[in-house]
Amino acid sequence: MTKVIIDYNASVITPIANGVNIPIPTSPAGVSIATTSVNIDPANPASSTNKVELNATFGYRSISGEPEIIVRLWRAGTEIYYALAGDAFDGVDEYSLVSLQMIEHAPLGTQNYQLIVENRNAASTARVIGPITFTAIAIGG
Repeated sequence: MTKVIIDYNASVITPIANGVNIPIPTSPAGVSIATTSVNIDPANPASSTNKVELNATFGYRSISGEPEIIVRLWRAGTEIYYALAGDAFDGVDEYSLVSLQMIEHAPLGTQNYQLIVENRNAASTARVIGPITFTAIAIGG
């Protein structure tokens, strides 16, 4: 069966490094740095077999210590994905660029997604500095 694009949406918060300066809070707090959405139209026959592909990229800077950045994706206020982005070590990885991809079968209707980051090492600090992009594409068929 032919695959069809059901919907696509992109959020470009900033296309450059140093385009934002967002402190990354310590776990369990997190901060939403981007949102996007797709509409899985129930009237579209291809929607019943949908796959939603989420892609995100963001840059962060280690300010002090060794941040351990956790990335979370939420749909409609519920966590659907998380991963440890990695450790930024003092003087070695001061600047980091994180890219991730997640694929899911989503419920019908409009689906709202959030990209959330937090630092699980309370003895360190980090800031999201950009770029920040977050895309969602729904494919069916």
